[in-house]
Amino acid sequence: MKIPLHVRFRKKLNIYLLYILSKLTKTVKNSQTIDKNEITSIVIVRPNYRIGNIIFLTPLINEIHKEMPLCKIDVVVGMKLAGNILKGLPNIDRVIDTPRSLLLNPISLYKLIKTTRAKKYDLAIDTSGGSVSSQIVTTLINAKYKVSFESEKLFMPLTHTVKSTEPYTHAGSKALELLKVFGNPIPSTNIELDIKLTPIEIETAQNALDKLLGNNHKSSQTIALFRNARFDKKIPDEWWQEWHKELMRLDCTIVVIDILSPDILTKLNDKCLEYSNKDLRALGAFFSVCDAYISADTGPLHISIASQANTLALFNKTSKEHYGTLSSDDMTIDINGQKEIDIAKITNKYLNKA
Repeated sequence: MKIPLHVRFRKKLNIYLLYILSKLTKTVKNSQTIDKNEITSIVIVRPNYRIGNIIFLTPLINEIHKEMPLCKIDVVVGMKLAGNILKGLPNIDRVIDTPRSLLLNPISLYKLIKTTRAKKYDLAIDTSGGSVSSQIVTTLINAKYKVSFESEKLFMPLTHTVKSTEPYTHAGSKALELLKVFGNPIPSTNIELDIKLTPIEIETAQNALDKLLGNNHKSSQTIALFRNARFDKKIPDEWWQEWHKELMRLDCTIVVIDILSPDILTKLNDKCLEYSNKDLRALGAFFSVCDAYISADTGPLHISIASQANTLALFNKTSKEHYGTLSSDDMTIDINGQKEIDIAKITNKYLNKA
C-alpha cells in the first residue's frame, strides 16, 4: 500500500507552514550549558501518535534517570494508548496526551494549555527539532529552560539549541544528542530501547502464555507473530502463509502465536494460536516470554525490542540501520530478494540459538 495522498499533502503543507513561521520569528542560540544540578523537573515534548516514536524516547529518559536519579519527567505524547507504555519507567511522573490536530480542536487545545501551564518545569525538551505541533506545545509550556535541535524550521522561543552532528545512526539514539546542553559527553555505548518491564508484568505474561499453550504445547518453542504494518512496509498475508508452511516443514512442533489487533481480527490459519492485549506494556511482556518475536517494521516491533524480547525484524522498505534492532542478540533482515523458505530457515536457526 502506497502512502495515501492526504498524508503526503499534510506533510507538504507542514513544510510550507514551518517555512513561513520560521521567517517571521527568531530563536535564541545560547552556547552556555545548563547545570544539571539545577534540574529537578523535565517535560519531554513529542506529540506523536506512532508507537515507535514514543518508544524511541526511552534511551533519553533512561539516560536522564542515570545522570539525574531524583529528576521527575513528564512526557507530552500524541496518543494516550502509546504514551502509557512509558508509565512503568521509574522517573516518569505524568504522560500527557494531545489531540492530533491542535489548531482544529480548540477545546482540547484549551485543556492542554491549562494542563501544561499549571506546572513550572526546570527544563522543556522538544525532541523533534521542527514539528509544528511540538513547537506549539513547547511554546505553551511554562519552563525556565527550553531546548531543541538547531533547525531552519524553528519558530518557537527557546533558551538553548543544540547543533546536531549526527553521531548516531538509529532513530532511538538521536534525542540523546540533546544532552549536550549539560556540557557532558553524550553516551556512545550500551544504548538500547528499554521500557523497564517489572517482574510482576513478566510473571503475569508467563501465566498468560502457559494458559494459552495448555498441556499440548507446554514444551514447544513459541514465536509471537505480528502481521500488520503501515502502508508499503506491510508484508502480505500470502507471504506469511508460505513462511509458516515452510517453517512447519522444518519443525512442526513450533507454535506460532498470531497477535491480533483492531486491524487484524482473525489469525493467519488454524494451526496458529492467537493472542491480543490492549495494554502495550502487557503486550511487550508477552513478547518477552515467548522464545522469539517476528514482524515487519512496525510499532509492536519496537515494543518487542524495548521489552528485551528475542526479536527478528523483517525490513522491506525502510532503513534497517535507522529503525532496526539494537541488540546483538536480535536480528534485522532485509527480505528483498529472499524467498519465504529462506526466512523460514533463518527463523528456525535463530529460534534454536535464542
